[in-house]
Amino acid sequence: MQLLRRYAVHAVAVAGAVLLAAACTDRSNPAAPAPPKPPTGPPGPTVTLAAVQCSANRQAGTVSCGDVPSGNSLPSHIIVGGQNINVKLTTSNIAYNGGTGQFTFDMTLQNLIEQPIGTTDGTTTDPAGNRIFLHSGPTVTSGSGVAAVVPDGFDFFTAAAQPYYAYVQLLTANQVSSTRTWTFVLPPTVLTFDFTLFVSAPVEYPNGYITLDGQLPGASYGLLHPADTHPLTAVIKTAVGDPVAGAVTFGTTDPVCATVDGGGTVTGVRAATCSITATAGALGGEMVFDVTGTVRTWDGSVSTDWSNGLNWAGDLTPATVDSVLIPTGVPNFPALVANTSIGGVDVADLATLTLGAFDLTSDQNVATGPTGGSGILSTTGRLILAGTAKTVHGRLPTGLVTGTYSLSGGIFGIAPQTVDAGTLEIDTYEVQLDSQ
Repeated sequence: MQLLRRYAVHAVAVAGAVLLAAACTDRSNPAAPAPPKPPTGPPGPTVTLAAVQCSANRQAGTVSCGDVPSGNSLPSHIIVGGQNINVKLTTSNIAYNGGTGQFTFDMTLQNLIEQPIGTTDGTTTDPAGNRIFLHSGPTVTSGSGVAAVVPDGFDFFTAAAQPYYAYVQLLTANQVSSTRTWTFVLPPTVLTFDFTLFVSAPVEYPNGYITLDGQLPGASYGLLHPADTHPLTAVIKTAVGDPVAGAVTFGTTDPVCATVDGGGTVTGVRAATCSITATAGALGGEMVFDVTGTVRTWDGSVSTDWSNGLNWAGDLTPATVDSVLIPTGVPNFPALVANTSIGGVDVADLATLTLGAFDLTSDQNVATGPTGGSGILSTTGRLILAGTAKTVHGRLPTGLVTGTYSLSGGIFGIAPQTVDAGTLEIDTYEVQLDSQ
């Protein structure tokens, strides 16, 4: 079985690796799966998540684990007594069967780093899973005889043919794994024995990553209004979440959706969904922004072409979720050049919006002025009212109501005005329809 695969985080002591002991308790804190995240470049050096020195006492029925010290002494503590920064091992149900010689205990693995372990993409469980393996031992420390482990299998970790137990499970931050039963075989003459454990865990970002506003890559910021700003906080981190110094470069996947300056301040531009990216060498991070709709004002500075962004304030054509304002006092009034969907429509009195032969679909409020010759005009094009619980009034062309609208003023329109799978509540307002 191949363990040294592209995205695995292996328990190998290398430069910059973090070697910390795992303590054990009996609490769990499951967390929801992390959202999808971007790749962070080619794989780099492997990283040790945890090293644990454990001592088992057959007579007392205890297993205690602690840090691997730099000296010769190997102090340990009861497994319920402490905790480690990166992982936590919890044991229970310790037993010895004198007939079979089996010394058994249950063990769980808890992930204490912020990125999920047991996965290479953040959402799918890696088939090999997390593996807790014996780096050394079991070594009898009192009594006589030989102790041996009965593992799930053997593989190369820090040396060939090392025994391991597999925890095939995706563990998000603070999540505790299912219980696995460990089995050692030893005669009754063995009183105590030691063994050293390492945790080998596949992760999505084995080289490290960049958090934005404290979130793993791929998190969503949520809604951002056009022209609103948000300053991002970027932190470069190792695979186990330790901050490191470095310069971060920001970018955007769609500058028409949102822009970002060199300091990480994001500015909403136009309704769309896009990502703001952060890079530092081969490491990366991103945050998704949903830029909301706004009111786009027509200025008609170039022509009557609705689709030409230069005819709109800010030089951006309206997005589908935007609403539009057509004022008076502009050199050109707008005309559609294709079927168009929009949010709300507000045409000032004495201003016009010409549909020609194209349909304009609105899912928000529609209002125009009352003066003859102004408002929304057309030849064969229709105004389609598709909103829910919205209002309409003013001078309108041939129309089709597929949503639910009520009058907020009188309607002066062109027949026919058709209601199809929708409603138009007239109430006390006047409705006057003329033939084409």
